[in-house]
Amino acid sequence: MFRKSYLSLLNTKTAPWISILLIPFTLQACSEFVADETQVVSQYLQASSEYLTQQDSYQVDNKFVGKVIAKQDANLGFEFAGIIKTLHAIEGQQVVKGQLLAELNTQLLLIERNQLEAQLQQAEAEFDLIEANLSRLNSLSKRGFTSEQNIDELSSQKRVITANIRSILSALEASQYRIDKSKLLAPFDGIVSRRQIAQGEVIAAGSTAFRLLQTGASEVIIGVPASFITQLQGKDHQLEIAGINYAASLLSVGNEVDTVTRTISLRFALADNSPVYNGQLAYLALSQVYQQPGYWVPLSAITDGVRGMWNIYTLEQDVRLQDRDDHSAATPTLFQLKSTTVTVLHVTETAAYVQGDLKDNQAYVNVGIHRFVPGQRVTVRHQQAFAQQTLAEKTSEHKI
Repeated sequence: MFRKSYLSLLNTKTAPWISILLIPFTLQACSEFVADETQVVSQYLQASSEYLTQQDSYQVDNKFVGKVIAKQDANLGFEFAGIIKTLHAIEGQQVVKGQLLAELNTQLLLIERNQLEAQLQQAEAEFDLIEANLSRLNSLSKRGFTSEQNIDELSSQKRVITANIRSILSALEASQYRIDKSKLLAPFDGIVSRRQIAQGEVIAAGSTAFRLLQTGASEVIIGVPASFITQLQGKDHQLEIAGINYAASLLSVGNEVDTVTRTISLRFALADNSPVYNGQLAYLALSQVYQQPGYWVPLSAITDGVRGMWNIYTLEQDVRLQDRDDHSAATPTLFQLKSTTVTVLHVTETAAYVQGDLKDNQAYVNVGIHRFVPGQRVTVRHQQAFAQQTLAEKTSEHKI
C-alpha cells in the first residue's frame, strides 16, 4: 500500500518536469529531420530554365547574293590580223570614247594602196585616150570617113576601162578601210580592265586585245526565287556591298527561271559614282513570314532523340513533395524532367522554332541538358522567356 501511494505521489510530482525535459529532445529531432531533408534536396542538380512563349508565326530573313557589273563591258580586238605596232593604253587606265588604244603595222597595206593608186592612174589614162579617140571617130563619122564598127569597138573599150576604174576604186576603199581598222579605238568612256597583247606580237583577227569597262553608274544582277518577286515590284531597295549599304532601284525582272539555280534574274541600278568594283558580291535582304504556331527555344535546349527526332526537357513539379506543406517554405521545390518530342520548323545560328506537345508559359531546361536524363529530379533557376529576347538573335541568312 505504501509503495503504491509513494509511486503515485512520485508520478504526480515529476510528470511535469519530465515533459519539460523531453521538449528539447523533441525539438532537436524535428530540426534534424528538416535539416536532413534540406540537405537531401540540396544534393539535386540545379537546372537553368525558361518559360515557353507561344508565337503565331515566325520570320525568316534571307540574303540573296549577286554581283556588281558595269553598265557596259566589251572585249575589244582588231578586225584583221596583223602585228602590234604601238600600244597607247595600259591596264587600269581611264579612257574616253574615240581614244586610240593600239595600232597595227600598216606598211604592207600602204604598199598595196600605192599599187592600187598606180593602177587607177593607168586606167584613167587609158580612159582619157579612148575618150579622145572616140571623139575623133564621131567627128569623122559625121562626114562619112569612118565605119560604125570602129566607134562600137571604142565604146566597148570605154565601158571596160570604166569598170576597171570602179574595181580599183573599190579596192582602194577596202585598203583604206583596213588601214583605218588597224587603229583600235575606245567605243565608250571607260577603264581598261585587262590588256592581253604586247608590242610586236602577231594577233589573229577577232582575238581579244583589251577588256573595257564603262565608267559611271554600275548595276547589280541578283537571282531570287519566284515567290519573292511580288515583294520587289515598284520599290527601292538596299544592297549590301563590302559591308556598306547602297540605295538601288529595280530596273528589270527576268521572265525565265534559271535551270541551275531555279531563280529569276533581277537587275538593279546603283547611284552614279558609287565606290564599287566590277565583280564585287552584292547581297539583297528579303524577309518571309510563315503563319505557323510554335515556340522559339535556344539551340542549347534541344537534344537528339530516337529515329532522328528532336527533344527538349520540360519541367513538372514533383508531386511527391506537393503535399508536404509543413516545411515547403524552408526547402527548395523539386521538379521532374520530362522528355518532349518536338518538330523543328526553322533554325538560326542561335535558336530554333519548334512545334510539339508544349504549352504556353511551360518551363523547360534551356541549357546544359547533357547533364540530365528524363525522369530526373532537379531544382530550377528560372530566367526570362526566350521569346522576349531581341529578334536579331533569331534571324537567319540564306545565300543563294
